[in-house]
Amino acid sequence: MLRESNLQRLERAVTPHLRRGWTRAVFSAPQSEGQREPQREEQVVAGPGSDVAPSAEQLAAVFAAAREAARAGLVKHTYVLDERRRVQVDARHGRPALRTLDEAAARKVMGGKDRTLRPDTSGALLRAIGIMNADGSISASHARKYKQVNHLAELCRPTWERLTAARPRSAAEPLRVLDLACGNAYLSFVLAEVLRQEGVPLRLHGVDVREDVVARSRERAATLGMADPGPIAVVTADLAASFPDADPVAATGPAASASADPASTSAASTPRLSFARASIAEAEASAAAALGGPPDLVLALHACDTATDEALALAIRLGVPAVLSVPCCQHELAAQLAKQDPAHAPVPAMLAHGLLRGSYADLLTDSLRVEILAACGYEVAVVEFVSSEHTAKNLLLRAHRRHPYAPVDPGRWRLAPIQARCAQLGVSPDLLRRLGA
Repeated sequence: MLRESNLQRLERAVTPHLRRGWTRAVFSAPQSEGQREPQREEQVVAGPGSDVAPSAEQLAAVFAAAREAARAGLVKHTYVLDERRRVQVDARHGRPALRTLDEAAARKVMGGKDRTLRPDTSGALLRAIGIMNADGSISASHARKYKQVNHLAELCRPTWERLTAARPRSAAEPLRVLDLACGNAYLSFVLAEVLRQEGVPLRLHGVDVREDVVARSRERAATLGMADPGPIAVVTADLAASFPDADPVAATGPAASASADPASTSAASTPRLSFARASIAEAEASAAAALGGPPDLVLALHACDTATDEALALAIRLGVPAVLSVPCCQHELAAQLAKQDPAHAPVPAMLAHGLLRGSYADLLTDSLRVEILAACGYEVAVVEFVSSEHTAKNLLLRAHRRHPYAPVDPGRWRLAPIQARCAQLGVSPDLLRRLGA
């Protein structure tokens, strides 16, 4: 039972730590024994800020919230002073302890390895995508995801390094990225954080047909200080219908003025992210205007079934220099194969049994995508970005155009042999049809 006298004594002990301000107070419930994936119950109360002396009213308010939370069972209290320091205390017993996220503590969180997204430098991003808790900790249930996200960031590194080497980047000419069927846009935010650390100017636009995920992405971008204040090219009325969040501005707007000011180097390298409700077809017509220029990179993470083909076709037709795609839910060819006579298959059992047919269709779908990309002038690598024990949809297609900024010439595409092979296999992939083969 929590006694009022104990809570008052606890307040007196915590108060000296808060004299120079705090960013937030986090009250959470203790983890139950044996609970593998706990549903974290917590309450977050904003503070006056780091190095901002609080008023007596602010101190009284946070302690009133702490008492109420403790009586509701949220007895684990953390006062986050800044990105590296926090005060932790159990309201039931014990004394406040000041914890510092120094190099040793950071390496422990990172599993003893160097990580691109460090807990001490990328905490805001890790909290925004749900990996780090509000109190600055990474629970055991999120540790695996933390490692996976860092691995994915490193798999993306060769792509953006190749793009920045091919063409210098500046505030006026940032790396332009188009995220198609972006969903929660986790890859977009991870990429933005990595490029922020590297000082590479980024302009990213994500589209999805779901208004709820678009709204969440906009909120995350605003929270991280990455929300785009406005496009850097004139947006017409027709484009504004597809991108309602893009207000028309002149090319001499915020981006141009930032690049002209030598003192704004930090601001110039801050990623600029925007999100809109739109289909992939609408994005193809509007990408250059939304990004202030043609995209350098197309992302398609878990675009379901033929949405992946639609994204790849857009990239090929526009001559986008690089593509990062994680295919998902390959249903199209499975339905086509189900109509075939198993006797015509390389091995009849591959079509006679549903599970085998599904696996065959998945492999065939992605193999044909690789062949088509290669036939249209791309070098393609197929890499595993997540161990197969975690998900079967774990392949990343990393494609780079051999001549990244050359004009697109469909006459040079070598699709006829692929079309003949598909006819022999009895399939008609969506990507091939979209390219007019």
